[in-house]
Amino acid sequence: MDVASLRTSIKTVVAVLLENRSFDPKLGHLSLPEFGGRADIEGVPSLQGSVGNPSSSNVVIYPFLGNDGPLPTDLPHERPYVAQQLAYASVARKFTMTGFVKAYEAFTGTSGAAQPSPMMLLTPKDLPVSSFFAKQYLVCNRWFAPLPTSTQPNRLVAMSGYTLIDSTKSGLLPNQDVVFDWLEARGIRWRVYSAGLSFFTLMESQWGRLLGPNFRRLSALSHDIQNEPDSTWPQVIFIEPDYEDTPVHLSGHACDNHPPLAVAFGESFLRQVYQTLTSSPSRWGNMVAIVTHDEHGGFFDHVAPISVPSPVPSGASYATAFESTGVRVPAFVISPFVSPSSTSDVALDHTSILQLFAELFGEGDEPYSSMVDARRLAGVGSVSQVLVNTARSDVPVEPAQGIMGMAVLQTTVEPQTDSQKAFATAIEGIATKYGAEATRGIPEIAHWLGR
Repeated sequence: MDVASLRTSIKTVVAVLLENRSFDPKLGHLSLPEFGGRADIEGVPSLQGSVGNPSSSNVVIYPFLGNDGPLPTDLPHERPYVAQQLAYASVARKFTMTGFVKAYEAFTGTSGAAQPSPMMLLTPKDLPVSSFFAKQYLVCNRWFAPLPTSTQPNRLVAMSGYTLIDSTKSGLLPNQDVVFDWLEARGIRWRVYSAGLSFFTLMESQWGRLLGPNFRRLSALSHDIQNEPDSTWPQVIFIEPDYEDTPVHLSGHACDNHPPLAVAFGESFLRQVYQTLTSSPSRWGNMVAIVTHDEHGGFFDHVAPISVPSPVPSGASYATAFESTGVRVPAFVISPFVSPSSTSDVALDHTSILQLFAELFGEGDEPYSSMVDARRLAGVGSVSQVLVNTARSDVPVEPAQGIMGMAVLQTTVEPQTDSQKAFATAIEGIATKYGAEATRGIPEIAHWLGR
């Protein structure tokens, strides 16, 4: 879709960023004959073919069909482990994507598992909403995490176009500029709806915003989309799940797909989001929603990352530049402006959303930033490239089948991982700085302090 059509047709952009799953485990089955054999989906070519990964004992492990449920453990996805997973071959000058099993074994201290978690493919019975999106809307065959590393750096790239860290930290994040600053400088209305603690809890520079009207509970979205006047209705909406790595879950469980959590909770979350967004036909008619994942979380994918250099920005805590994107992740574009059961082979990553913002809200040919534009010049496209000019009139109805998942219900969890410790540090910091205002505005803080 060209820029003139974008600015005429699209009134609201919605971005949903789930956690830690790669393309093949969630959508790779769609190319298999037993699940329709979609030739347009760049999924797993076969279960016994050329995409196996050797174990440390040199047994080749092939992708296998499994069932949703809690996994034994999280999977490795920090920068050194991702390098092992990508398994770059210097002679062939390409990523072989053959190190996922060995990285998992090194991370867990195990060996000899016949069906290790990174190689498991889920199927439609466990993915009713994702399967619905794949059938009724557009699958991005080549949406990559921006960087071959973990959650925090990739989310910072998604919200800034760059990152000052290259690994997930146990403390607060650096106070780099974020997309809210860019939008506000151009008078663009934005809002965040969260099912739990926001990712921006980790940034001290955003604490004042967290307590303001632009951050709301996900439960408020249904009322707002039905009743809010156009003059205040946001042009950009970020919808956040309840993150597995936060130490407080008022619902009893997370819904972000982060291992070892079952994906059932993420599927239920996506159904809630879709039902809400489509509940207002007039607003849905001018909307583009993007659903993707921040990074691959250690799960296998057979498609190699693309070459996109990411120089080290000024003030960064790391010294070695990134030379490629991260692993491919599941991504859908859900909108009246995509065709049913369609796909796109355009190379995309999270900065493709920032490119879309620049096209919609920038002045003339203004790029979002020099760093985002460098990624564009390296081959990362914009979300606009997958949209069609003529809107559909139908609004497909999501499946009514029940979604069953298993998880331990816990309101508070003592932090173990660096990410959990980071959220706990942030909660206590907000409480110290803002006192009663913080506990009134963010209920999780009161629950954490009173545990």
